[in-house]
Amino acid sequence: MIADPSSSLKDKTENVSIFSSQPPIFILPTHLSLEELDEIEGRLIDYGGRLTYDIAEAGLVLGKVGRAKRAALELRTRGTWTEELIPSSASKSIGVEPPSKRRRTDQYDGTQDVPVEIIDLSTESEEEDGATNGDSSKHLIPERKVEEIKNLVTVLKLEWMDTSIKSGKCVSQDPFVVYRGRKIPSPPTTGIENKQNLLAQKSNQIIERAKQDAGLQTPRTPPPDYIHARRSKEPPEGPSPRPRPTLYRQTTSEHEKDENDAPPQPDWVRNQVVFACLRSAPLHPPNEDFISQLVKIRRIRELTLDEIGVRAYSTSIASVASYPHRLQRPSEILALPGCNAKIADLFAEFQQHGGCGHTDDDGNVAAADALETDPMLRVLNLFYGIWGVGAKTAREFYQRGWRDLDDIVEHGWNTLSRVQQIGVKFYEEFQEGIPRDESEGIANVVREHAGRVRPEDKNGIECVIVGGYRRGKELSGDVDIVLSHRDDAVTRNLIVDIVASLEAERYITHTLSLHLTSSLREQQTLPFHGDDTRKFDTLDKALVVWQDPHFDATAVGDDSRGKNPNIHRRVDIIISPWRTVGCAILGWSGDTTFQRDLRRHAKKARSLKFDSSGIRDRGTGRQVDLEHGGETWEERERLVMEGLGIGWRPPEERCSR
Repeated sequence: MIADPSSSLKDKTENVSIFSSQPPIFILPTHLSLEELDEIEGRLIDYGGRLTYDIAEAGLVLGKVGRAKRAALELRTRGTWTEELIPSSASKSIGVEPPSKRRRTDQYDGTQDVPVEIIDLSTESEEEDGATNGDSSKHLIPERKVEEIKNLVTVLKLEWMDTSIKSGKCVSQDPFVVYRGRKIPSPPTTGIENKQNLLAQKSNQIIERAKQDAGLQTPRTPPPDYIHARRSKEPPEGPSPRPRPTLYRQTTSEHEKDENDAPPQPDWVRNQVVFACLRSAPLHPPNEDFISQLVKIRRIRELTLDEIGVRAYSTSIASVASYPHRLQRPSEILALPGCNAKIADLFAEFQQHGGCGHTDDDGNVAAADALETDPMLRVLNLFYGIWGVGAKTAREFYQRGWRDLDDIVEHGWNTLSRVQQIGVKFYEEFQEGIPRDESEGIANVVREHAGRVRPEDKNGIECVIVGGYRRGKELSGDVDIVLSHRDDAVTRNLIVDIVASLEAERYITHTLSLHLTSSLREQQTLPFHGDDTRKFDTLDKALVVWQDPHFDATAVGDDSRGKNPNIHRRVDIIISPWRTVGCAILGWSGDTTFQRDLRRHAKKARSLKFDSSGIRDRGTGRQVDLEHGGETWEERERLVMEGLGIGWRPPEERCSR
């Protein structure tokens, strides 16, 4: 029996607003993988929920927590201090008794605590025409009570969302309540910090004694005189306090002016298109100066291991990067999908400090300035720039007492991986951008050597420079090159032969990573095994250090003894079979947020799994060929984008940052 399309559309329209009447909702990432978190957030948005990445704005918090104390701790660790109101069912189960009597709300004299009362904000008791049953005057909430409502937060089990979606409406929260609280100011932290320091010292002493008892060698630490000599350079253990930004306030006259003077909104703003892959983002957008401030704040979130904050700022940055008009007022920010009041406040601060040409000063944001002014963040950012070092490893370096590259070389060189040692050795050289003409020269050499190792098919080898070069950057951090050929026999194990040929002529000084994952599976698309995004790129590839071996020895001088003075570069060589070359080039051409949203959109809108090795149907696991009929790699990339439903846009418009 064929379902009635109109009935299906009606059900979808009704379901899409299930959570629209609820306050802003925050999803706790505890015990959730990033893939599970992304899935939950997507479902919440699909059914009308107002997702927030700022827990201070949330009225509802959903997560995998089962006890009230744990829920309060999760809120507190994220900067939201609360006091419990009416004990939840979870509290009752562990012996917490409810209060014997509830204070009457009509006897508040201003000196007592705010009455403990749960206010029902649901619309289930309202009549269809919008009027409430009984005397409507009883339902008027005074301004003070509105503030109380804003200060309430409820932690629910995730099952509440699933049950509501299955029921087609918001079910009662009572069976799913873990904790109900009222937000309060955070207490002074001096005593707490002292206790934490004492606990940390005791923990370290216990660990050291355990190592001595076990006969284990303790990690190498700087000698006492080293510490004493460098004590003046030691930064504090945490970021230094920064002034709070001035919150954005708008008068009635300013609001009327905004309505009249605001430029026309693009379709993606009016339709609240959240996926960056569905919008054009140029290399140099009108608000590039403000974006640079947001990028710095995102880097701070990376260095502090705040994955949720990184994703939230990436979404906001991509939205601002796509906006085709010069921002004039914070209210424009609030209209952009993925941007909330926090981003609007940052823009107001940016304007106050000279952003958008309002003064002769350069616009800046205090939160962004911390990347250069805060001693700890400055050191972490230095370490994060080492090739092979992530944010977590950078913090480990800092905790060992290292404060610069010399410390790493002197006190920890033997503890580094080979990749990290090369990253330290060529740190300054890797920081220098690669001009476009140099990228083209490197690609020509790679293609020439590919022809040498496959002489009978050299005329058919395709070579494409992707990455930042293809997006139009004048300077690239590295050179990404995709090679392909219409015959699978040519591309199989091609990466091994190319690297060997380039090493023989000293173009490659170090081979850091060599992958044959595609050749080992007969160059087929990655099998579908759920949503493991860590396997996003599974093509044959080599990550190498490149140096042009040709130089004028007479111009170098006697002191260098013929040492090659040419700069070392980072080069990635990727091999793709022809039948999925469009996916490979697309997968290596967009910015990080563009690629993330491309995979998310393929999953949500088409039920497809996309990666640079091809596309598979999520229902059947079968390979989906969207490139059929494409004669060139350009045509095949275009067919993939159109088949995924994102439409064609040139790589210069995929700069989502």
